[in-house]
Amino acid sequence: MVNNNRLLWLRLRTTIFGHPLATQNAEETKLGVSGGIPVFGSDIISSQGYAPDEILYVLLLAGSLGYAYILKVSFTIVVLVISIFLVYRKAIQKYSEGGGSYTIAKAYLGENFGLIAGASLTLDYVLTVAVSVSSAIENLTGIFPWLAPTEHKVIADCLIIMFMAWVNLRGLKESAKLFAIPVYLYILTLLLLIGTGLVEILAHGVTPAAVSTEHLATSSASGMTWFILARAFAGGTTALTGFEAVSNGVTAFKNPAQKRAINTLLVLAIIVSSGLIGLTYLAGSYHLIPSEGNTILNQLGLIIFGKTIPYFVLMGTAAAILIIASSTPYAGLPILLSLMARDGYTPRYFKNLGDRLVYSVGIWTLFFVSSLLIIVFHGDTHMMLPLYAIGVFISFTLTGAGLAKNTWMEKSGKWKSDLAIFSFGGIVSFLVLLVFVITKFTQGAWIILVIMPLLVLMFRTIRIVYQSEIQDVEVTREDTETFRSYVTKVKRRRAHVELADYKNKIIIPVYDLNLIVLKTLRYAYALTPQVTAVHIASDPRRTAKLLKHWAEHHIEIPLEIVESPYRATVHDFLHYIDQVEKKGNFDTITVAIPEYVPEKLWHNILHNQTGQLMKLMLLFRKSILVTSVPYHPVEREDSLEKAVSSSQ
Repeated sequence: MVNNNRLLWLRLRTTIFGHPLATQNAEETKLGVSGGIPVFGSDIISSQGYAPDEILYVLLLAGSLGYAYILKVSFTIVVLVISIFLVYRKAIQKYSEGGGSYTIAKAYLGENFGLIAGASLTLDYVLTVAVSVSSAIENLTGIFPWLAPTEHKVIADCLIIMFMAWVNLRGLKESAKLFAIPVYLYILTLLLLIGTGLVEILAHGVTPAAVSTEHLATSSASGMTWFILARAFAGGTTALTGFEAVSNGVTAFKNPAQKRAINTLLVLAIIVSSGLIGLTYLAGSYHLIPSEGNTILNQLGLIIFGKTIPYFVLMGTAAAILIIASSTPYAGLPILLSLMARDGYTPRYFKNLGDRLVYSVGIWTLFFVSSLLIIVFHGDTHMMLPLYAIGVFISFTLTGAGLAKNTWMEKSGKWKSDLAIFSFGGIVSFLVLLVFVITKFTQGAWIILVIMPLLVLMFRTIRIVYQSEIQDVEVTREDTETFRSYVTKVKRRRAHVELADYKNKIIIPVYDLNLIVLKTLRYAYALTPQVTAVHIASDPRRTAKLLKHWAEHHIEIPLEIVESPYRATVHDFLHYIDQVEKKGNFDTITVAIPEYVPEKLWHNILHNQTGQLMKLMLLFRKSILVTSVPYHPVEREDSLEKAVSSSQ
């Protein structure tokens, strides 16, 4: 019955998420430039669609004079785009593992700045999902009125976030295939809109909308000021959100990964720059006024296309790409969290690949946190927008500053031009950040300034806990000598008994060589010489490290390596036990599970509880005995105290 239930679950999981992919096939699941654009670029492509609205909202505070400045602001933003592209190109070239702002800031500005970059990107990714999805649903309320009530809107938001999580759990290639058509169709239709509009203006001229004069008559300001220009520039830079995702996700690209990532970044920079300039030029020429229910994109579509098929394609794909924009964080955040996990700042299970060769724990985490954000803010885009984009400009600033500092320190090659580019990108990004913080502080930006230090504190605390645990269980030469002498003593005691006479077998799952494992090996060997340590090889680097340590410490207990091409650790371990049981050489088979018992209960959150899952699964095996061998951190302190007292 148990086997039938397990088979049913495996079939259901395969139907939902697809067949598990082998580690050796990882390269086949990675992306090229054409796949990287919809996966990593959907956020930035969707952002440049509403950037003209953000620019005009501010410029029109100066009256109709604002239309004369819209192109100037756009060209300044494009200069920043070029600078940021050059900054992240260098970041990708220097770090093949990705990580973007986090890696650069940590390497060149220090740990604290690295954690600030990691926290800012984490917040930005979560907010991107929440804002993109809630904005898309709000735009659909005109077509589907039943979405208007808050509770319906929240449910719809959460369902879409769940759908995006499911698509990304099936793998990067799956999401690239699904999102490619609407993303590329939107790009082509947008280019057609801009091209047709430019031809119309050049051929027939343009008549500015009459309504704009009436609207601006009541709001004519005292003229353009530097503060208004700065605010308009800052608003327009929302077109850059998502730019850093490519530098975080270098490992998601096929080899040569760095070259493909840079080419993807270049294509996205060209799309954003040309789209932004084209849309703002047309909006300024027609004297369009953005409004909540009538965006610049919609007005241009009606003027240039009319209510024809291209118009409906443009607006349909524009709505779709707002939803697809939430896919960029699903690709970027899990990779960022996996890199931080390798450095010990996030729980270790974030670095584990799932069945479909994606960091599934990161995807699930993003789903739960962004859904919680939607529930807390009732799916209201305007409540979340003040929090948006601050994180990304913190990361831009730190990346530029980090690379500028490194260039200044090394002073190699054409370092002066690089220094100018990196400094410009960092300084301008910092100024934009200040404008965002000042103008949106009372609207909710202060929340980011509170949450970020808390996130940094959390990352540091996790690191401290892991470092303490590593010290607690680290094997020293004295530990291995004590263990070997104990094994030798037991061997002498059993010298007159044949190995075949022992009919009780003990199997110990081993991930690494530490004091927890040594204690379990000692316990098992005291009962029977028929002891085997088993390592499920889901990570080749981890396996090589374990074999090296096992040999260096001369552990006499046999170590068996069980290949796990699909990283199904528990499943493969249970399969190994089945094989041992089928041979029928033993009366009893016991699985001794090494367990670390943290000092504090909440520390358990930092461990993946694989041992507990093994125990649960083994409860269904009638002929298999299970025992836990707990290790408490105070054991090392006790042993040290005994050693000191004995020496005295």
